[in-house]
Amino acid sequence: MTPNLRIWAPVAALVALAGVLGWLMGVRSTAPGETEVIERMAALYAEEGGQPTDCAARPAASDGLWLVVRCACGGDRAVREYFVDDFGRLAHRREKGEVTQC
Repeated sequence: MTPNLRIWAPVAALVALAGVLGWLMGVRSTAPGETEVIERMAALYAEEGGQPTDCAARPAASDGLWLVVRCACGGDRAVREYFVDDFGRLAHRREKGEVTQC
């Protein structure tokens, strides 16, 4: 093996490994799409007794938040709002009234 190959082969392997690890971390940290987030929050609302079709989303006004998914049952009697962060995770939940079968 030539001296140049002994030096550059491990360097090339480390660069390739760093590239693969960086790509994997980037793929895993990518936020889901709006539709997926709204469907997930609507499914959470359905587990709590409401209908997924009662939900709609709007952009959040606070820093660090992405969407507010608002689920209302029977007008404004029972309202749940799910605040979603920039990575698609539930950051906070606010409710007013009891959710019953609509």
